[in-house]
Amino acid sequence: MNKGLGKLSDFIYKHAVATIVAVLVILGIVGGVAISQGSNFATAGLTIKGTEAQKALNIVDKDFSTGGSGASEKIVFKAKSGKLTDAKKMAAINKLAKKVSDNKQVKVVATPAQQRNLVKNSKYGYATIQYKEKAANVSQASIDKLVKDTSVTRKAGIQTELSGDLTINAMDTGEKSEVYGLIAAIVVLAVTFASLLVAGMPIISAVLGLAVSILGTFIMSNFISISSADLSLSGMVGLAVGIDYGLFIISRYRQEFKEGYDRQTTLRRAMMIAGKSVVFAGSTVIVALLAMSALGIQFLTVMGICGALSVLTAVLMALTFIPATLVLLGKHGTGEKRNRLFGKLSALNQDKGYGKLVTKYKGFLAIVAVAGLLVAAFPATKINLGLPDDGVQSTKLTARRAYDLMAEGYGKGNSATLVVLVKTSDASKAALAEKKLTSDKNVVSETPAMPGNGKSGHYYMITVTPKYDGNSVKTKSLVAKIRSQSNKNGIPKMLVTGTTAINIDMSSVLMQALPKFAIIIVAFAFVLLMIIFRSLLIPLIAVFGFVLSLLATLGALVFVVQEGHGMSLVGLTTKMSILNFAPVILIGILFGLAMDYEVFLVSRVREIYDKTGDTKKAVIEALHSNGKAVFAAALIMSAVFLGFVFASDPTVKSIGLALSFGIFFDAFIVRMVLVPSMIALFGKANWYLPKWLDKILPHMNLE
Repeated sequence: MNKGLGKLSDFIYKHAVATIVAVLVILGIVGGVAISQGSNFATAGLTIKGTEAQKALNIVDKDFSTGGSGASEKIVFKAKSGKLTDAKKMAAINKLAKKVSDNKQVKVVATPAQQRNLVKNSKYGYATIQYKEKAANVSQASIDKLVKDTSVTRKAGIQTELSGDLTINAMDTGEKSEVYGLIAAIVVLAVTFASLLVAGMPIISAVLGLAVSILGTFIMSNFISISSADLSLSGMVGLAVGIDYGLFIISRYRQEFKEGYDRQTTLRRAMMIAGKSVVFAGSTVIVALLAMSALGIQFLTVMGICGALSVLTAVLMALTFIPATLVLLGKHGTGEKRNRLFGKLSALNQDKGYGKLVTKYKGFLAIVAVAGLLVAAFPATKINLGLPDDGVQSTKLTARRAYDLMAEGYGKGNSATLVVLVKTSDASKAALAEKKLTSDKNVVSETPAMPGNGKSGHYYMITVTPKYDGNSVKTKSLVAKIRSQSNKNGIPKMLVTGTTAINIDMSSVLMQALPKFAIIIVAFAFVLLMIIFRSLLIPLIAVFGFVLSLLATLGALVFVVQEGHGMSLVGLTTKMSILNFAPVILIGILFGLAMDYEVFLVSRVREIYDKTGDTKKAVIEALHSNGKAVFAAALIMSAVFLGFVFASDPTVKSIGLALSFGIFFDAFIVRMVLVPSMIALFGKANWYLPKWLDKILPHMNLE
C-alpha cells in the first residue's frame, strides 16, 4: 500500500490542478446520470422474514383480504363545544365527505355516523377515506385538496385532523442541521490550523464526497428500495468522516513539514502514514456498516449500503482532493502563513500540559473514566426498544394532533390493534379463544371472531384493541401472554400479527441478535489492532473502552429519551421507546469511528516509543500532536451529529442524539482520557506479544 500511496502522492504533486478537475468531472458525470435516471425513493420496509407476526400476516393477506390495496386516511373530529351530532356539525361533516368523495382518486368515504364510531357523548369521531391508488400514487394535488376541504368542518367549530398513509406534512430530515454542523466545523478547523483558508479544505472535500454519494444513492434508488432516512444517515456519517479524514491528512502534512522535508517528500510521507490510516479507518467503518446486512433486515441492509457508499467517497476525496489543494495552497497549507487570532487560540497547548496531566494522574484518571462510564451505562438495563409512531411527532403536525384526539376519544391502544388468528374450523372453539381475550385486563375491546376463506387452512380472525400503545411494555406482555395461551386448556393455536406485533417481533429479534453482532465487531477490532500494533494489551484496552462507551451511550439515551430527563432540551414532546435499530447503527458507526481515533492516536504513540523507548514521552508527544487532531475531529463529529438532534423527524433525532452521546463517551472519555492514561500506566507491557503469535499474525505497519 505504501508504494501505491507514494505514487499517487507524486502524481498529485505534479498534477494538482488536473486532479481537482478530474474530481469535478466525476461529480458532473455522476450528477448527469442521476438527473437522467431520476430517483425512486420508497417507504422503508421494516419487516423481518420468518417471525410469527410476519407468517400470520401472510395468512391474513390470503384468507381475509378484502381486495382493497389503496391508501387509507382518517379524518379525525372533535367537537369544540356541543356534539358532533348537532345539526350544523353533522351537515358540515356530510358536506366535507361529499367534497372529498368528488376526488377521482377516492374510492369511498365513510362518515362517523355510517361507521357508528362516535364516542364520549358524541364529542369524538372519525371518517375514513379509501383511495383507489396506493399512497405513493396519490397526487399532491389530491392531498392539497383534502387539506383545503377540511376547512368546512373547522369553520363549523370542529377540530379536524388527518392521519393515515398519506404524507400531509413534509418532515425535516436534517438538511438544515447539516448547515449548522458545517458552521461549527469551520470554526474548529480554523482554530486547529490557524487558517480560515485551510479550514475550508476538509469541508469542501467532505461536501464533494457527500454530493457524489447522494447522487449515487439517487441512482441506486431505481434498483433497490431506499428511503429518505437512509439519506439522512449517509449525510451524517459522510459529512463527519469526510471532514475528519481531511483533517488527519492535513495535520500529518504539517507535522512532516516541520521535520524539515521538502514539500513533495512531505506530501508523500503524509499520504503514506496518515493516508494509510485513513484507508484503514474508512475500511473498518465500511465493513461495520455492511455487516448490518447480516441481521437480515432490508431496511438496515440498505441503510448500511448507503452509509458505506458515503464513507467510500469520503476516503477517495481525502486521498485526492485534499493533497491536491495542499499543493496549490503552498505556505498556507504547510502552516507557514497563519491567521493571527486563530494562531493564538491554536497555541494554547504548546507546553504539552494536557499530556503531562494525563501521565501524572494516569491511575486516578483511568479509574474516574471507567467509573463515570459505568454510572452512565446503568439506565441501559431498563432499555425498551420500539418504533416511533405519530404520538412522538411534533405537535405542529396534523398527524400528531390526530393521534392525540384518537387517544383522548378511543384510548391509547387504538393505534396498536392486534390481529389474532385462531386456527380452528370449530366456531365454539373460536368463541372460547375470544372469551379468553376479553378477560384480559389489558384488552379494551375485540371484534367477534370472523372465519376466513380457507385458502391457508381453517382460521378465525379476531381484532383486539389493547389498553396501551404499541411501544408499551404492557402491550408487549399482552402479545407474549396471548401466544403463551395458544394450544392450552382447550384453546386452539393462536397467532398474533398486525403492525404492532410485527414491530414487537422485530425489536425482539434485534435485541437477541445484538450481542452476537457486538461480539463479531469487537473480535474483528481486537484482531485488527493486534496486527497493527503487535500488542495484546493495546487491543484489549481499545475494545474494553469501546464496550464501555457503547453501554454508556445506550444508558444516556434511555435516560433522556425513554425516561424523559431533559427531553425538552432536544425538542422531544413526550417520552418514547428507544428506536429498535438504534443500537445496531450505534455499534456499526461508533466501532468505525473509535478505530479511526484509536489508530490515529496510538500509531503516533508507537512511532515515538520506537524512537525513544519512553512510554511517558510517547503519550505526551502523541497527545500534543495527533491528540489535537483527534480532539478537533471529535468536536466536529459532535457538532454535525448534534445538529441532527434538532431535526423534526423523530427517527433522525434519535439517531443524531445517540451518535452525539457516542462521540462524547468514546472520543472524549475513552480515546482522550482512558486509553492514554492506561498506556502510560502499563508502560513497556503495552507492547508485549508472544513470539509464536507474532509469527502467525500478518504484518501491517502504519508508519
